[in-house]
Amino acid sequence: MMKQLALLANRLDTLIMRIGQITSWLIFILVLLVAGDVLFRYFFHISSIAEQEFQWHLLAAIAIFGSAYTFQQGEHVRVDLFYHNYSKNVKRWMNILIPLIIILPFSAFIIYLSSDYVLQSYANNEVSPDPGGLPYRYLVKGLIPLGFILIFIQGLAVLLKAITKTESEL
Repeated sequence: MMKQLALLANRLDTLIMRIGQITSWLIFILVLLVAGDVLFRYFFHISSIAEQEFQWHLLAAIAIFGSAYTFQQGEHVRVDLFYHNYSKNVKRWMNILIPLIIILPFSAFIIYLSSDYVLQSYANNEVSPDPGGLPYRYLVKGLIPLGFILIFIQGLAVLLKAITKTESEL
């Protein structure tokens, strides 16, 4: 049973790792878009509201998808001043209790709340309020529950890894 949980944790980690790699390419695309926007605006006096909105949407995707990857890599916000000095056993218990008490319930709550937000946007066929802006506003709003699904998955992976570690691995 513990072997299967460890395997599941590794598969979840692999999924988040791949999403992190894809997200890094989104950063490259965003840099190209911003550079192109600046070039066209200052040299050719051409500007597009839709392109600028797309840049913001891409930045939102990077932040949301990158948060699960950041969590996986241990670079998320936590009080490292204290965590760094804890024993391996205390760190293990923190890696069990924090996902159970905070990360998984909070992520599930945000997924639940934001899903209605996205569905309402879809039902209203919401578009950008700016002339020349992007349609299908629900797509960018859909990043919210999707991002928290990824955080939930990573929280589950952290929990499973902490549970399945043996004393010799601590």
